[in-house]
Amino acid sequence: MSDSCTHIVPVHTGDYPDAEAKAREILAWFQARGMVAAEPSDCTLDGPGYAFTPKIQTLFIEPMDPRVHDGVTRGLELHAGERKVFHPMEGAELSFVCPGCGHDQGWDAVDAIGAWFAGEDDEPACPACGERFHINRYATDRGGTDTPWAFSNLGITLWNDHGGAFRPEFLEAMRGLYGTDIRVVEVHI
Repeated sequence: MSDSCTHIVPVHTGDYPDAEAKAREILAWFQARGMVAAEPSDCTLDGPGYAFTPKIQTLFIEPMDPRVHDGVTRGLELHAGERKVFHPMEGAELSFVCPGCGHDQGWDAVDAIGAWFAGEDDEPACPACGERFHINRYATDRGGTDTPWAFSNLGITLWNDHGGAFRPEFLEAMRGLYGTDIRVVEVHI
């Protein structure tokens, strides 16, 4: 069975302030509800994380089939500090639509994304109209038909969580914890 994950990322301008403290607060939220283990372990593909407990199922609309993924890669991973591009990986498309004129740069936006990642330019210019907008204002989901991309120095990843839809209350709780809107990026490896 292949692995999958879901990134939940705040939408903001500039670097998220005190990202490490916010990541600890989000971890505490999961731990207070008994959804993840107290101690980190090797339960993600990118490094240490916090293994899920059966209570993680409460985040989803449909109950989890326990046969969906019974491997060791099942847990919460925290990202805080350095900038990260959260993208769907397998079969990833890139739509990068200017909020001003609607021009879609597609994969030509890779240089603009690289400049943001390097901390060189947070507001790429649209090649069609010349206007500059913060990277998070560009639409990356092809009008809602593709998985969006997200750009931040903070985010969480749920590895092999379920693959089903999250309960709206959970997504509202994440918006509240981040203090911003969020992007949900589903990944299949």
